[in-house]
Amino acid sequence: MEDRTKGILYMLTVVAIWGFSFVATKVLLNYLDPATIGFTRFFIATVLLFAICRKREKYALDEVKYVAIAGFLGITCYYMFENVALTFTTATNSSLIGATVPVFFLFTIDALRRKFSKTTKYIGAFIAFVGVGLLILNGTFNLNLNPLGDFLMFGSVFSWIFYTLIIDRLGSRNMLIVSRDLTLSGTIFLLPFALYEAQDLRIDIFSQNDLLVVVAALIYLGLFCSALGFLFWNKAIHLAGSSTTTNGIYLLPLVTIIGDSIIIGNVPNIYVMIGTMLVLAGVYLSERNGNGRMKDQ
Repeated sequence: MEDRTKGILYMLTVVAIWGFSFVATKVLLNYLDPATIGFTRFFIATVLLFAICRKREKYALDEVKYVAIAGFLGITCYYMFENVALTFTTATNSSLIGATVPVFFLFTIDALRRKFSKTTKYIGAFIAFVGVGLLILNGTFNLNLNPLGDFLMFGSVFSWIFYTLIIDRLGSRNMLIVSRDLTLSGTIFLLPFALYEAQDLRIDIFSQNDLLVVVAALIYLGLFCSALGFLFWNKAIHLAGSSTTTNGIYLLPLVTIIGDSIIIGNVPNIYVMIGTMLVLAGVYLSERNGNGRMKDQ
């Protein structure tokens, strides 16, 4: 199997896992505060990754900085920006802004290379974003501008973009070790936020059933979404390229809608069907005749 194909399979696996993470987080927010959830899930991920791999990587000095910054951006900044933003803006605004990651990633790498990508990539990105918009808005255009919340959400977008660029730079390293070390870094940076919340700690667990729900959700987020999710995503960036992997973000709403249909029984409407076709068409157009790597776009 070609490396690019392996990378795409890794990416699709993570998209499937992350598509359900919103449900688990939403459930946990009924019992715990955001930073507490974030620190706990990534602490679990750190322990698991160190249990799987205890080897040490001999990083160059600048690589140590990159790993630490990657953890800070991809875990601490992304998670905190997104969750704090949700307290000021709507879930719809957050979802739409979050879906701009592939678009701004394309702009960013073109600016860094001082060279425009193929026109088809821009057209594909636009089509896919319109499709995501249809999926999220579901035929109802109801956007309320919330400057602070929306600005914070863009903070999460650019945190993820620069995280991706750093992982691309660390591609020659063992991705299991890199993922383990950056998860540790991100968890350490989350600790002050969790300690701040601990001053007025909220643990709304009143029964054994509540406890089981919380434990199950934390295990899902820690094991699958954080440990395996970040490991597989980083491998996808290394094997399929940063651009191809980032385009997988367009597919997240599709997974959420599929889960919604299976678990809750909601039947997709015409907007969902059209949006799905546009997303798939846009991603196909963006990826046609390309290998997803920065240097070749």
